[in-house]
Amino acid sequence: MDQEMDRRESPELRAAFEALLDAGPEPPLPSVTDAAVAGGRRIRRRRTAVALAGALVVAVCGVTTAVNVADSRPDSVQQPLAPPTPTPTQEPTEVPSPVATPEPAAR
Repeated sequence: MDQEMDRRESPELRAAFEALLDAGPEPPLPSVTDAAVAGGRRIRRRRTAVALAGALVVAVCGVTTAVNVADSRPDSVQQPLAPPTPTPTQEPTEVPSPVATPEPAAR
């Protein structure tokens, strides 16, 4: 079977390979390792940035919650609510009399 394939495709295939080899030197292959290292750096930077952003959000939420809880607490000096005590009633000593204001003359 190998000889049959060699006889059928040999001249065309050989010509194609010769053309490729005579075209010039092969381009250099890029380094897979360098690309992997650069990708790893990007991933680490992205993870660090996301972790810092998450920590910042948690801190802001914690501070906001603490401030809201502190504002809603009664002061420690303030006494607990008690029923109102009656205030002593004072009788007015003297009621001021209305002062008459002069009306402007009609023209």
